[in-house]
Amino acid sequence: MHIITPASNLSADQQAIFNQGASCLLTQQDMQIGVWLENTPEHGGTAIIAIGACLLDGEGAVDFLKECIVHIGVEHPERPIIGPMNGNTWMKHRLIIESNNRPAFLMEPMEPAFLFDIFRSAGFETLSRYSSSVIDLTEVQPSFERVEKIVAKQGINIRQIDLKNFDHDLTQIYDLSLAAFSNNFLYTPLPKQAFMHSYVSAKDRIDSEFVLLAFQGETLIGFLFCMPDIDPSVLIVKTLATSPDHRAAGLGTLLVAHAHQRAKDKGYSEAIHALQYESNSSLRISQRFNAVRFRTYGLMMNDD
Repeated sequence: MHIITPASNLSADQQAIFNQGASCLLTQQDMQIGVWLENTPEHGGTAIIAIGACLLDGEGAVDFLKECIVHIGVEHPERPIIGPMNGNTWMKHRLIIESNNRPAFLMEPMEPAFLFDIFRSAGFETLSRYSSSVIDLTEVQPSFERVEKIVAKQGINIRQIDLKNFDHDLTQIYDLSLAAFSNNFLYTPLPKQAFMHSYVSAKDRIDSEFVLLAFQGETLIGFLFCMPDIDPSVLIVKTLATSPDHRAAGLGTLLVAHAHQRAKDKGYSEAIHALQYESNSSLRISQRFNAVRFRTYGLMMNDD
């Protein structure tokens, strides 16, 4: 096993991994594991070690992964090792546990199917599960008129993002994200500058009709971010958040219903509810729309 550090003579691909905060790369022939030691999430009150940027294949993959775990464990015996994850959940993470072989959607983390067996054979267990599901928009959609009336009575208004005041709306979305996601599993806050840059750089690809903001007075209390897929007939429902300080029953469902209707009116035939944590309330919302699961993902942990 060879250890590559940021001071090594790096390829462009290796430099890109270190640019994501990796502490080192462990390599053997054509195989590779990235190791993140700093600025990682906590699990059970202890900062984890994240392993990602995995290039594992062939008969020696399991033994190589085991050797990497032993090496990491000698230096950091009290810290659980979680992967595949490039440092935190804002970056590429998860592997595929089950799939019906539907083609990948835009920005879906598609690790090779055999990676799950390699991790499991190396002593890892599934720590958390996620799924992606699809809704057929050509079918009659559920009615949420009662929820619409309840939300309206609370003085809540829904509008699309204002591209002319993009930075202002993004700042409110960022602030709400911090509040809404702070208790999420393996959550780490993303610096505001990085958050803003990721969305500003994608501004030209955003369809403002599918970024919905819910306000109570001047306060943003919910948002839904959707984006067109590579397949022009498919809309990806990517991020949903509601304020923990403003309980508005059914608001999340209503935002999704509005996005579905807009998509249907614009000729989309399917909506993908992407990468949902299995214990998340958004998964229950998907079930209200008769979603059909097509992929299950997992994060794996080794804490021996």
